[in-house]
Amino acid sequence: MHERIRTLRSLEPANSGRTSYLAILEAAAGLFSQFAAEDITLRDILVISGVSNQSLYNYFPSGRDDIALVLYDRFQGAMAEDFSGHIRSIKWGGAEDDAETIAYLSACLAKSVFGLLKTSRTLQSNLYSYLRAHNLLGIASHSDELEAALMQAFNLPIGHRFVNEELPRVVRVSVHTIRGIADLGLMDPAFSLDKLESNARKLGRALLRTGLRDLDSPSGSHGLAADSAGPGAIQGASLSPAKKQDILERIMKRKRSGSA
Repeated sequence: MHERIRTLRSLEPANSGRTSYLAILEAAAGLFSQFAAEDITLRDILVISGVSNQSLYNYFPSGRDDIALVLYDRFQGAMAEDFSGHIRSIKWGGAEDDAETIAYLSACLAKSVFGLLKTSRTLQSNLYSYLRAHNLLGIASHSDELEAALMQAFNLPIGHRFVNEELPRVVRVSVHTIRGIADLGLMDPAFSLDKLESNARKLGRALLRTGLRDLDSPSGSHGLAADSAGPGAIQGASLSPAKKQDILERIMKRKRSGSA
C-alpha cells in the first residue's frame, strides 16, 4: 500500500469531524456516479456536502485528487471484507477434494471483486478514468488487504496441501489477475461483467491450483525455449566518427526546431 494512502487513512476522523468527512465522500460519490470526474469541481462537492473549504482540506490536503483516492481505496477495503464474509459462510467439511475447495476460493475471490463493481460500475469507472488520467492509479490500486484475506483463507482445511513458500506468489498472481480482468470492465462498459467474472473464476481456479504440493510443472516441457535459437544481436552499419557527428548534429537540430 502506498504511503499516501496510509496518510489519507490516518486523516479520517474517528469522532469529531466524522460527519463532515462522510458528507464530503457521499457528495463526491454521488457526483462521480453521474458525471465524468473531470467535470466535477471542489465547489460542487462543497455546495452539496455543506462543508467548509477549510474542513475539506483538513481531511483531503490535495483536494479532488485525494477525495478520488479515498473513494477508490474504500472499494479496495470493501473487497477484502466481502471476500472474508464469503469465506466464513462456506462449510468446508462439505468439500470433496482439493479441486472443489479451490473452486470455492476462486468463486469467492471473483465474487468479492465483481460484486461491488456490479452495484457501482459508473462510479468506479469514472474514478478509475480520473486516477489514470492524473497518474494516480498506481497509488490507488493496491491489493494488500485482499491478498492478506486470501492468505488467511489458506489456513483452512487444505492449507497444508500448499507449498508454504509458493503461497505468496500464488496469492499475488491470482488476486492481480482477477483484479486485472475487473479493470477491463471499468475501461470498457461494453464488456459484460457476468462474463468477465466467469473468466476470472476459471483463471483463478487454474492459478490457485499451481500452489499444490504434488502438482506437476504447470506448463510442462514443450521443448520450445531450449530447442529454438535465441534472437541474434541486431547489427548496424559501421559509422565513421565524421558520420556519427553529422547524425548527432541533425538530431540536435530537429530537437531545437521541435520536429520529429
